[in-house]
Amino acid sequence: METESVYDLIREKIVRNDIRPGSKINIDALVRELGVSQTPVREALHHLEGDGLVERVRGRGYSTTALLDGTEFRHMFEVRMLLEPWSARVLSSDRMTNTGEDLVSLVDGFRASGNVSRTHLAMHDELFHKTLQRATGNSFLFTAFESLHAQLHLFRLYGDDIEGSDTLGEHFGVTLDEHRAIGEAIAQCDPNKAEERMRMHLTNSLKRFAPQMSDLSVDVAAVAAVPTGRIRLSR
Repeated sequence: METESVYDLIREKIVRNDIRPGSKINIDALVRELGVSQTPVREALHHLEGDGLVERVRGRGYSTTALLDGTEFRHMFEVRMLLEPWSARVLSSDRMTNTGEDLVSLVDGFRASGNVSRTHLAMHDELFHKTLQRATGNSFLFTAFESLHAQLHLFRLYGDDIEGSDTLGEHFGVTLDEHRAIGEAIAQCDPNKAEERMRMHLTNSLKRFAPQMSDLSVDVAAVAAVPTGRIRLSR
C-alpha cells in the first residue's frame, strides 16, 4: 500500500473521530490494521502533523490534536471572512483567470459521485475552497488559507452519530448548493454577487457548525461586520 493511501486512511479515521481527539496514536496497531510496515505509517503521520491533525511530543510519540475550542473556532472564521470574499470578488473581476465554470463542474462532479460520508464532504469542501484560493495567483494568500486546514478541523466537531443522519444529508445539500452559487457568480463575472455569495456561505457554515460546540450561538450581525469587527459567540 502506498504512503498516500495510508495517509488517506489514517486521515479519515481522525476526521471521523475513530481515533479520538487528544488520544495517543498506537503505531503498531495501525501497522497491523493496515497491513503495512511502520515506514508508510510514520510518513503519513508526518504529513498529518503538517495538516494540524496530529502532534508529536518528544518521548511520547504521536497524538491526535484536540478539537477546536470556542476562541479558535471564532478566529478561524474571522480569517476566512477576511480572505475568501475578497478572493471570490477578484476571480470574478478577471475573465482571463476566471475559474467559475471549473468550480461549478467540481460541484456537479462531486454531487454525481454519490459519496455521502462526512469525510467525503470535508475533502470536497477543502478542494473547492483551495481551488478558488489558488486561482487568485496570490501565493501569500493561498499559504495563509492552507495553513488553517479549516475543513479537516471543522468536520471533526460532529459527533459519532452524524453518519447517515438527516443533519449530514442537509449539510451536504446546502453546502453544494452554496458552492455552486459561488461558482456561477464567478463565471458570470459578477464581483458583487460573488463576494456576497461567499460571505453568505461562510455565515451559513458558521451557523451550521457552531451548535456542535457546546451549544454556542452566533451573532449574525457581528459576522456581517467582519472585517471591521469581531465575531461574537454566546452560550
